[in-house]
Amino acid sequence: MNTNIANLEPKQIWHLFAELLQIPRPSKHEEQIRKWIISQATKLNLAYVVTPIGNIVIQKPATSGLESCKKVTLQCHMDMVPAKLATSTHDFLTDPISAYIDGDWVKANGTTLGADNGIGLAIGLAVMAANDIAHGPLELLITTDEEAGMSGAFNLRKEDITGDILINLDSENDQEVCISCAGGVDTEIEYTVNLVDYDSSGQIALKIYLGDLVSGHSGVDIHLGRANANKEIASLLYILNKKVGIRLAHISGGKLRNVIPTYCEVIIVIDENKLDQVIALCKEFRNNFMIQYQDIETKFKFDVEQAVLPKQLISQEQTSKIINAINGCFNGIYQINWSIGIAQMSSNLGIIKLDNNRIKIVTLQRAPDTFAKYKLAYMLASSFEAIGATVTHLSDYPGWLPNLNSEILAIVKDSYKRLFQHEIKISATHGGLECGLIMAKAPFIDAVSIGATILDPHSANERLNIKSVAKIWKLLKDILGNIPFKS
Repeated sequence: MNTNIANLEPKQIWHLFAELLQIPRPSKHEEQIRKWIISQATKLNLAYVVTPIGNIVIQKPATSGLESCKKVTLQCHMDMVPAKLATSTHDFLTDPISAYIDGDWVKANGTTLGADNGIGLAIGLAVMAANDIAHGPLELLITTDEEAGMSGAFNLRKEDITGDILINLDSENDQEVCISCAGGVDTEIEYTVNLVDYDSSGQIALKIYLGDLVSGHSGVDIHLGRANANKEIASLLYILNKKVGIRLAHISGGKLRNVIPTYCEVIIVIDENKLDQVIALCKEFRNNFMIQYQDIETKFKFDVEQAVLPKQLISQEQTSKIINAINGCFNGIYQINWSIGIAQMSSNLGIIKLDNNRIKIVTLQRAPDTFAKYKLAYMLASSFEAIGATVTHLSDYPGWLPNLNSEILAIVKDSYKRLFQHEIKISATHGGLECGLIMAKAPFIDAVSIGATILDPHSANERLNIKSVAKIWKLLKDILGNIPFKS
């Protein structure tokens, strides 16, 4: 297995990315990566500021003769999604990412790679370190906590963004320039349950597990038809409850609201004399799941095994209410924007967790405009308010509306065609980019987003295309050399 990532070309980027792989940086735990970024700026003798929320802004003067050019803000984020296979023992708080080269790709062993947005960070720092690129004044804005709520972008101050042009480095296709993104809102549900004693004679407990699903980003991968483990298990529980009658003792599925859940696990209690019927229904579910996802979920695990009888259970009435609400809540694409071929509105049932006597459910709704995303958020709210749950809407962030007359877009298009002899595709993403929040703080900034090719971000199957890194590096250098003077 080839793990010599630092020797890939261009070395000035890959050696930085290889160092990044050694530094734990899951969202909400960016202390180590922040220290490393500061050390890079210090080594280069570049001025930097650490903002109160933990963002870092690094300044680089223009090369001689280009001091009057418009200022460019390069932007990326420092954190990564800590997703892994259920069988992985990786500790994202302490362990380096185990990465390797597989043909044209860099991959990780059983975890996310962190190319989202580690490769953007490496490219941004490589620009700040380079002494062979002609450019006007530059700043590199590195935000914190992008993947788990965008608190870094939410808490930007006006003085943190001094550029005339914004080039976000968080896109994931080297053949595209992104000029628009979805906004989002989290809808969180809390439901208090009554855990009650019961007569366990003649009862049996079963643990049902669905896992190792393909998963992926709940925005950019939502259209690919991948199974949501939480929703699939909810559909099975509904059938079992209707045909057999079950009591719920435990449920846990998903880790992050912006990741399609790769697993869900439940413990149910049934009458012992109904075991054969339950096993038959579970086998039927498994067979139907294989048919429905035959070309997608090829490595899934589905297990049903006897468990220790719990001391307490959720009441029969509340078990039915929970199952009905989860099974009935909307998940997936609600509307497609056919003019640009991306999802327009969607929702992801990201997390379900029973902790003591409280069930917490976290979902994420996406749409480019406020009305549309709240239309979906209120739809979910009504499903859970009907059973007496508490519903709150959090982390509301704006979308980014397209500007086809953008000056920086014209520069990107010209550079790309001249360098690669064909047109770059103008795109939008259903994922959330920090551009929306940045432009809300700096409404007159002119923005685009570019990046190396990453497949299956936010999943253990995440991979980074090696050749695309060199391509984006070449493109970005050319763009920076063609930034116009201020009028």
